[in-house]
Amino acid sequence: MSQQEHDPNMDPALDPELDRMSRRRFLGKVGASAAVAAAASAGALGQDKTPGALNDSNLAHENVTFKSGSDTIEGFLCRPKGEGRRPGVIVVQEIFGVNDHIRDIACRLARAGYIGLAVNFFTREGKPPEGFGPPLMEFVGRIADEQVLQDIRSASAYLRSRSDCTGKIGLVGFCWGGYFAMLAAAMPAGADGKMPLDASVAYYGRIRLAPNADRQKKPHAPIEVVEKVKTPLLGHFGALDRGIPVEDVQAYRDELKKRGAAAEIHIYEGANHAFNNDTREMYHAEAAKLAWQRTLDWYARHLK
Repeated sequence: MSQQEHDPNMDPALDPELDRMSRRRFLGKVGASAAVAAAASAGALGQDKTPGALNDSNLAHENVTFKSGSDTIEGFLCRPKGEGRRPGVIVVQEIFGVNDHIRDIACRLARAGYIGLAVNFFTREGKPPEGFGPPLMEFVGRIADEQVLQDIRSASAYLRSRSDCTGKIGLVGFCWGGYFAMLAAAMPAGADGKMPLDASVAYYGRIRLAPNADRQKKPHAPIEVVEKVKTPLLGHFGALDRGIPVEDVQAYRDELKKRGAAAEIHIYEGANHAFNNDTREMYHAEAAKLAWQRTLDWYARHLK
């Protein structure tokens, strides 16, 4: 199936070809019998896991809550053990919600010296439907962009209120969260004159809206608010992503540059959508490693 045949209304993370393409490439290289043996050992189809930061005994984690308007929002927080004040980083989940992979991301940030906060942006709606089908798309489609952005502002305020936080706040989002990472970079300063974020990082977020998008709930695509981007923004995209064409990424990069935004947009050759997710078959170790190092360098530059 070509990039042109991809359903533009489908969330890129739910593309059924993603795992199938990875499986075909793997089988084509090693054969079916060898694939069985490899799966039983190191983890087939690129699923060689990074060390589980979630189980790192040098880190402390807890479930937390904070207010967003009149609602109480849940989150998973991870930080290094010991005294000291550190910058905070908000983690915005994929379409699948806050699972162990997203919690592990928060802990990887803690390993790097940050307070990682994986916010449950589905707190009000409850657990998302299982699987990759239309019910999941309908579930997230009912959530207004402004609700998520308000929760990001509230998460930032919560982190800044903590005695162990320096007050510098970053954000990283993946897929569904990558879309909001780009929108969040365009949020204005609050009533106190402070920007909600000091840095934002977007992994393969949708740059343009789907043709059937509800414009009341999703009034602007990231490429439509480029002139408002004031928060330093780093973007990571896979060259093979059928749901986010390279042409869109290049256009977004060009628009940011034209307006003098503090932004870097990277395209990773040979990488697909969700290349950072080491629990899925399209995980691309080389691209994931490079993108993560660039992410940490971005935070070191803007949060420390």
